[in-house]
Amino acid sequence: MAAVQNPIFPTPVITSDQLKGSLPNVTVDENVDCAAIAASCIARLENLQRSDLTDDAIWRDSLSITEHQRTFNSATSIIAVWNELKSKCQPHNFWLVPNTARIFRLGSRPAWLTAAFRFETSGIHPAECSGRMNMVPDENGDYKIWVFCTLIEALKDHDGHGNPDSFPDPNFAPAAHLADGGEIDCIVVGGGMAGLCAAGRLHALRVPYLVVERNASVGDNWTKRYDSIHLHLSNSYSEMPFQRVYADKPYNLGSQDLAEGMQKYAKMHNIQIWLSSSVDQARWDKDTKKWIVNVSKEGQLQKLKAKHLVMAIGGGLDVPRYPEPYANREEYQGTVLHSIDWRNAAAFAGKKGIIIGSANSAFDIAQNMVDSNMSEITMVQRSTTHVISTKVFYPLIDPLYNPETDVGLSDRLMLTPPYAVGRLVTIAGATALQAQDPHHYSYLHQSGFSFHQNPDLLADPIERFGGHVLDHGSVASVFKSGKLKVKSGILPTSFTKTGLCFQDGSQVDADVVVLATGFRCNLRESVTSILGSATASHLDDFFGLDSEGEIRGLAKPIGRK
Repeated sequence: MAAVQNPIFPTPVITSDQLKGSLPNVTVDENVDCAAIAASCIARLENLQRSDLTDDAIWRDSLSITEHQRTFNSATSIIAVWNELKSKCQPHNFWLVPNTARIFRLGSRPAWLTAAFRFETSGIHPAECSGRMNMVPDENGDYKIWVFCTLIEALKDHDGHGNPDSFPDPNFAPAAHLADGGEIDCIVVGGGMAGLCAAGRLHALRVPYLVVERNASVGDNWTKRYDSIHLHLSNSYSEMPFQRVYADKPYNLGSQDLAEGMQKYAKMHNIQIWLSSSVDQARWDKDTKKWIVNVSKEGQLQKLKAKHLVMAIGGGLDVPRYPEPYANREEYQGTVLHSIDWRNAAAFAGKKGIIIGSANSAFDIAQNMVDSNMSEITMVQRSTTHVISTKVFYPLIDPLYNPETDVGLSDRLMLTPPYAVGRLVTIAGATALQAQDPHHYSYLHQSGFSFHQNPDLLADPIERFGGHVLDHGSVASVFKSGKLKVKSGILPTSFTKTGLCFQDGSQVDADVVVLATGFRCNLRESVTSILGSATASHLDDFFGLDSEGEIRGLAKPIGRK
């Protein structure tokens, strides 16, 4: 397996259950000297040999050696790539981080030794790096490397500003005097959560950058959504780099909470951002090796040049996806809205509503309809819904993300391991937690709601970019209100004057029909109008897994340099 990829666009997609890898089935002695074993295994990376690895070993690198995010399966593949790249990047000085070696036990089995390490590279871009390693004993009791992860931490040759975790200098203002015809190293398109985080890292590295955000205020990408929208994960999970901005906010952040934290972050770090502005066109100039970028700044055209573009426009979540049109739409005298245009149910108190869709947004809207005293709500469930209880999910994620944890360390523990291994650990934990309350959702069966509780909790977010319900109580609330009825697997066929007609011949009256049918979710398609079809042909499709278990199109360069 070559370290250098020759990509085919779009990258073929696989499902989670096609990933290689399994959890070890070994016995780990409680009395082993974890530190000594870890130090010995980590030292072997100086001159890694096939015999140092288990046959099914996995290595995941995040920029430190491959300059990409790559995952390699099997000892044979790892050795081939390691030997191919080590002369280029020259990894060396591997050492165990003190007090990190320990036994990780998942129930009685499986178990393995885990430890953190540090190292350096001395190639084209000398860097300080880190990693984690999992080790298991073979049949003779000798420990081998089963999983190891490597990650770049800081560049050494960056004028003393090579650490993206260093606190940004608020006096750094590279875009302060940028005007028509100006040039800057990087333009970040989109000032939402991802755009602000990317900007913060660039700011810390003192890379001249500009964020272009179409909304008038930071955080408007959240506040312009429906009023009842909120994150179903913790405020700690939502933190941005450098320091916490949500510590005084509710556990589940609402849109205003999110916006206030984002505004605080942008102000605190003097994030260079043009509001009420949009990137209308960007074309690559092969002669100057720069992007020629047309920016509409508050309605005025500005032509800029940039070495790099970062597309942080939401992964296609700005383009609604509609069901096939139902016949006789012109007959219907009520209101039809996609969730992107829904605000709240205040105008429909005492009236009837239909929600087409049965995932997170659908239940947010249903809860709002219940709270607004709508008289009757019908949820049209087009396919079986993956329901994930927070009683299962929170115990798995909250130990990593809570008010006391180091968010940077949690991110490394969460995001650097091979996805296949993290998935299997999650499945094991979720299976055990679900077994403690197997009848938790029995009322859904009685309501005719079709669902499953697959313990593979990340399958829908990773493979479908959504389509599930992370239930923090809204599911029970809307069903037990007595106002919600379900039409599962029975689809609308046409509008009537007062509502919808369905496949089984039944009719449901409604004053409002809300289409909670999701979004296009394809960054490649979303940026084509900006970059043009020639450049878009070099962009990968967004989300879903490739054969290595990496997310397609996420933080991937396209070769313009």
